[in-house]
Amino acid sequence: MEAEPSGSALAAGAAGGKAIRGSALRVGSYGAQLALSLIAVPLMVRHLGPDDYGRYVTVSSIVFIIAGFTEGGLMYLGVRHYVALEGAERERYMRSLTGLRLVLTVLGVLAAIAFTWVTGADQIIVIGTAIVGVGTLFLLVQATYTIPLQAQLRFGTLSIIDLLKQLVLTLFIVAFVVIGTGLQPFYWATVASGLAVLIVTLWFVRGELTTLLPAFDVQVWRRVAHEVLPYGLAAAMGLVYFRLAVVIMSYVATPFETGIYSTAFRMVEVLTSLPWLAVATGFPILVHAREDTQRMRVALQRMFEVSAIAGTALALAIALGAPFAVAVIAGPDFDAAVPVLRLLGLALVTCFLVATWSFALLSRDRFRELLIANTIGVAVVAAGTFALEPSLGAEGAAIATVLGEAVLAALYVVILAQSDRALLPQFGFLWKIVLAAAAGTLAFLLPVPSAIEAVIGLATYVAVLFALGGVPAELLHAFRRRES
Repeated sequence: MEAEPSGSALAAGAAGGKAIRGSALRVGSYGAQLALSLIAVPLMVRHLGPDDYGRYVTVSSIVFIIAGFTEGGLMYLGVRHYVALEGAERERYMRSLTGLRLVLTVLGVLAAIAFTWVTGADQIIVIGTAIVGVGTLFLLVQATYTIPLQAQLRFGTLSIIDLLKQLVLTLFIVAFVVIGTGLQPFYWATVASGLAVLIVTLWFVRGELTTLLPAFDVQVWRRVAHEVLPYGLAAAMGLVYFRLAVVIMSYVATPFETGIYSTAFRMVEVLTSLPWLAVATGFPILVHAREDTQRMRVALQRMFEVSAIAGTALALAIALGAPFAVAVIAGPDFDAAVPVLRLLGLALVTCFLVATWSFALLSRDRFRELLIANTIGVAVVAAGTFALEPSLGAEGAAIATVLGEAVLAALYVVILAQSDRALLPQFGFLWKIVLAAAAGTLAFLLPVPSAIEAVIGLATYVAVLFALGGVPAELLHAFRRRES
């Protein structure tokens, strides 16, 4: 966790190994967070029931979408500039970025409250949007202060902060269930979690800047706006498309169908953070190597291979273990969520690929192309949900979401090829993943509970993949021997 100058950390030959181990560390931390979720979420779902839990997820999705627009890619662009700038110029930029994040998030939360009120949402949704908006304000400002930690590859510190966020959230949710409160107090758990991690993050980065106070430097803001506007809109659209279906359903579907979709969506949503956590550890390397096509090509190909392996593993686990997951987390009232969960699980494959190629395009400033692709993804999900939900219900919304993900991944490949054909992914290894996944699906035939099917299926997938030589050598090397 010791601070290290960002330049030396990225220029060193061990940067790749650090990124791989850092990715594993953050994924491991996220696994611990999921374990905490398995304590809190089942209690909350059973306590609130389908209707109120649907309202809870609706509020979370609305605020998340608004936060996506106000976030505008500021954090990852901040990492780019932290790596490139030094001294007083770096400090001025970072403080101004924090001030800009603060102002934009406040405006975004007010817009979200106005949206729910104007569109006639239930009063509890309007109130919840205001409360969760405050918690989101804390979390987005906190994310800005983690930029020095990311640029310096201090993934141990970041993992601790991530785990603390979920721990505080879990403690409050469990407490509210035990007390027997209604829906509204559960919104306040986000505020408590956001405030806690903001305070801890400020303590960790206290020596990185002369002062941690935000600056309201309009001159820097203009510079940031000129650079961030195209990518900011692209990043916002990228966050919107995956969560758009649940918002649309809250207006056009029955509360029960919305609750069924929200339950399956929430289970997958917590896993969609994994691709971004895992791939983000390699982003500073991609930025540092943007002028070195050969280094970037190799790094990007390895990231693609690992993403395809991990995404397929998660999709397979969900397909096999969906009945068990729904039974444990939601209970028998939510059996209809099983097929919805299996469909949404397919989106995790493309989600990993989208994350990988998104960071590659960001590192090469392909903001306009990202905006166009993400806008198309939003349109596909919206059109698909309106077209399929009336006849297929929650499953129709799930199909629309998966289709939007697949279209987005394909568009990213096209844009990457147009950017530099040398960066075009090599797909020749995919047959190994397909064959390993096919072997894993044979677990469906076993007369055992779905949880055991998932374990056997995953073990088979991994064993076949190793036997075929489908695991990149660099991945194994990073853990066998730590480079000096």
